[in-house]
Amino acid sequence: MTAHSLGVEIACDGPDQTSDCPDSAAVALRFGSLTAVQVRADGREDGWTRRRRNGRHVDLCPTCKPAP
Repeated sequence: MTAHSLGVEIACDGPDQTSDCPDSAAVALRFGSLTAVQVRADGREDGWTRRRRNGRHVDLCPTCKPAP
């Protein structure tokens, strides 16, 4: 039997440190995106951002990302 990677899911870390994403958002699946870098690039096309919060990176969907 051979195991194959099914890819990576990137989920929203919520609007702040104490709250979960109200939409339980995740980056939409695209054919051919298997690594975290590829999936995050897909998310940026859909308006996702990656920020630092408390010394670590968090992924934020368009609903939870801070206003400019």
